[in-house]
Amino acid sequence: MRGPASAAVAGILLTALAGSARITQLHATARKHRRADPRAVNAEAKDSSKARR
Repeated sequence: MRGPASAAVAGILLTALAGSARITQLHATARKHRRADPRAVNAEAKDSSKARR
């Protein structure tokens, strides 16, 4: 099975591989930010509660 059909299958596989790599990269970045965020979120919550008063 050579020709346009196999080229299409190869293209789909390459696209899926690139997409999976990008999703993994985004998950890693989100995990990193989640670890750093609690301090910033707590500080923002205190600031916003003062602003509401």
